[in-house]
Amino acid sequence: MLRVLAIVPIAAVGLTAQTAVSITSCCTTNVVYTFNAGHIPSSNTTSGGSANLQATGASGQDQLFANWWYYRVASDTREFSFNRAATSGLQNPSAPIVVNAKGDTAVIEWVDVDGKGFDARLTTKVYSTSATSGAATQTMEITNRTGAPLTINIFNYADFDVCQSAGTDSAVFAGPPQQLHITDASSCGVTAVHLACNFTNYHTAPFGSTSAQSLMTNTVVDNLSNTGVPFGPADFTNGYQWQDVQIPDGQTATFQVVLAIDHVVPCCDVATVESYCNGKAGTNGIPAWGDTPLFVGGETELTLQNGFAGSAPVVALGVAPGVCVPIPNIGTVAVQPILTTFFLPAFDASGVSTVCLPVPGNPALCGASLVMQAFFADPGAQGGIAHTAGAEFRLGS
Repeated sequence: MLRVLAIVPIAAVGLTAQTAVSITSCCTTNVVYTFNAGHIPSSNTTSGGSANLQATGASGQDQLFANWWYYRVASDTREFSFNRAATSGLQNPSAPIVVNAKGDTAVIEWVDVDGKGFDARLTTKVYSTSATSGAATQTMEITNRTGAPLTINIFNYADFDVCQSAGTDSAVFAGPPQQLHITDASSCGVTAVHLACNFTNYHTAPFGSTSAQSLMTNTVVDNLSNTGVPFGPADFTNGYQWQDVQIPDGQTATFQVVLAIDHVVPCCDVATVESYCNGKAGTNGIPAWGDTPLFVGGETELTLQNGFAGSAPVVALGVAPGVCVPIPNIGTVAVQPILTTFFLPAFDASGVSTVCLPVPGNPALCGASLVMQAFFADPGAQGGIAHTAGAEFRLGS
């Protein structure tokens, strides 16, 4: 039986009504994560996180019922929801879920959460691993602005209804890295995954008064019990906790979760992309790589922006950042040694070139780096050649 979360009307907290917001994987556009209406809790003492996760498109089977984040600082006498109350610090409250241009990433930000002196940024990104599988990664960044060391507990909660059935789920830990694999007794054959990187505690229990969500919304301090697995068959919920994390003033701590369908998450390395050296401007300014981290076992839409329409960029590929070497009439070479080169499609009329780049699902690739730099003919560039900065892609999940 499907369940309904009790949501306080948004009008009661003076914010514009929320609507459902979805993000969809690039390349193979099958993975959809939906922040349902009222997804962000209405106050710091209420639950929320009504969400969908589908790996076969927006009309496919939804495996997720709810997913949200909670916290407790050292002086608190209970846990609290990251929320949308007027005093929560939520940014852009009328439309707080900010989706990127590609539509595969959403960001929610808080400044001075509930007046407690720390900021929070939640980034959710989806990627495909096959036509019927994929993942949603969530990264919660907590930045200490208190002027003193901060001790904080962070919690992530997920309620999966695998095969859209709420009563017959089972779960076991698998790994490495340690992750919950959730299945259902029905014949749909789907395995869902709830992973939290470097967690300290977990609590798996049936939906209801003993669930981690209930512990987060009662009026006492709760640390999760490290109990409940193997689980089921029953109505699955799970919470993860990072207990008593110390964050120096001005520093940021990162907490990583993956929600997946029919995808064994290979590692806890965070997929990132960072620029180094300098690009060289052409007709449309300095060409730049899009925000395109490479996921092990997944597909990434590799994107170049600010190019010259009709010109095909050539990419130099290496495995480590090189010394930035200026070359007359060329620019700055950032990849040394160059292992190979390859062409991307010609820039379109808007100056964008894209290609879908699959990464093998070999866990040995986790943490490895690839570096790339793109060059292309552009009559508006000095010497007729424009190029990007170097980009270091760290492979992860």
